[in-house]
Amino acid sequence: MADLEALKEEYIDHMMNPRNYGKIDNPDAKGIGKNPHNNELVEIYLKLDGDRIEAIKFMAIGCMSTIVTGSIFTDMLVGETIQEGESVAEEFLANLVNAPEEQRACGEMVAKAFLAALVNLDHRRSGKEEEAYTLVISENCTVDDDAKA
Repeated sequence: MADLEALKEEYIDHMMNPRNYGKIDNPDAKGIGKNPHNNELVEIYLKLDGDRIEAIKFMAIGCMSTIVTGSIFTDMLVGETIQEGESVAEEFLANLVNAPEEQRACGEMVAKAFLAALVNLDHRRSGKEEEAYTLVISENCTVDDDAKA
């Protein structure tokens, strides 16, 4: 029960004080995770020191779950290498299968925004001029009321 209470407190703390929210001027990479069903999106900005994530910020047009997920997710990646971050994102996406539909969509938007930033980084490093790269999510966080009945 103590673990559940600690998780609840952490969730509330990230909700009231989101970490890493905002924009990085002149980022090394920028990725967008987009929900085509309701036009919500997450933007992730990366500043790197070699292959290490020196700073990561996010902005979102979405619900509170998206903000909290973005805060927790980006907090986990500060100081990690790009490869470690990619592993975290892939594992994060794999673990979403058991989450409620809304949380799956919010989590997928955040993780895909990060993965899109990695694609953008790759493109920039190979000489392509690209402001950002976008990945579209597969989940839909807008739940039809008829589907609940």
